[in-house]
Amino acid sequence: MVKLDVVRSANSALVQSQPLVAVFFGGTGGIGSYTLRALATAEAQNGGKGVRAYVVGRKAESAERILSECRDICPEGQFKFVQAGDLSLIQVVDQVCAEILELEEKEGQDARIDYLMLSQGGSIFLPRKETKEGIDVTMSLMYYSRMRIIMRLLPLLLKSNLPPRVVSVYAAGMEAKLFPEDLSLRDLKHFSYSQARSHMVYMHTLFMEALAEQNASKVGLVHIFPGLVLGPAFSSPELPAWFRFMWRFVFVPLFGRFVTVPTEESGARMLSLASPRYAPQAATDGDIKKSEELATGTNGTPGSGVYALDSQCESSIKTKAYEKFNKDEMRKKVYDHTISAFEVAAQGGVFTE
Repeated sequence: MVKLDVVRSANSALVQSQPLVAVFFGGTGGIGSYTLRALATAEAQNGGKGVRAYVVGRKAESAERILSECRDICPEGQFKFVQAGDLSLIQVVDQVCAEILELEEKEGQDARIDYLMLSQGGSIFLPRKETKEGIDVTMSLMYYSRMRIIMRLLPLLLKSNLPPRVVSVYAAGMEAKLFPEDLSLRDLKHFSYSQARSHMVYMHTLFMEALAEQNASKVGLVHIFPGLVLGPAFSSPELPAWFRFMWRFVFVPLFGRFVTVPTEESGARMLSLASPRYAPQAATDGDIKKSEELATGTNGTPGSGVYALDSQCESSIKTKAYEKFNKDEMRKKVYDHTISAFEVAAQGGVFTE
């Protein structure tokens, strides 16, 4: 467990290190908004050197609430809303990323992204439903659109001197089943809650490792399970009525204070993932001398540059789960599959693989 005083110290050091540019997909509510608030608070309380944050979401009204709060906390910061349509569509993702690229290019030589958070999502309780691009809605929100965002914003990430960090919030460490011959999960027998979640966890790890290899370990890539954080997601009307009832009237009253993560702590922990503890492999030697101070990466070694973490910011990778197959071959298969989906969708086609 990474203690909270270590987390807060890391955030203080982060905002004092340089002006920061951050982008939050899904930042208008839930964990994304808690992390944005943590950034504004750390900046204001620790004499930060400046912050420029973009919050991507569908509803301007929801965005304005969190942006207004952050401006009150940190009047010197720049907090901007970027409106998006349906982020389960790759073409919409491309449009939003193009807008962010254009906005940052206006900053001239200062254009970059230091911290990118991906927390947009859907309900895995919903039945499989394809978008017009041929990708399941939930899988796109939880996996495909997130990987597309990383790739589209990579030019700005590579301009960071931090070095940059990408954080995808989902279900790291929950590897069980992988379906190599059905990566899109078109077989409905594979699309149960736990199986689809496990499948996408594997895909997160494998695709992130492929990206890290291609970019000479210049970007730190983090996949994290945030724990049970009390937020609006658990009262979403998209969830089954029985789940919402049990969550509100049974689970939270009886067990909530024992197993949930407070929103303030959650935001602080998510922000602390920008610390050198989770740095790209190439950056670890210069930033941290002792291997025990580095988080264990997805390849089982400290400081590998790709990290799967639990709610306490410790490694949760199940290395034995990846020994069931040839990891190099599977990494390439997942990468090629994902890129193919992007190419088809970007051209206005329907992905059928």
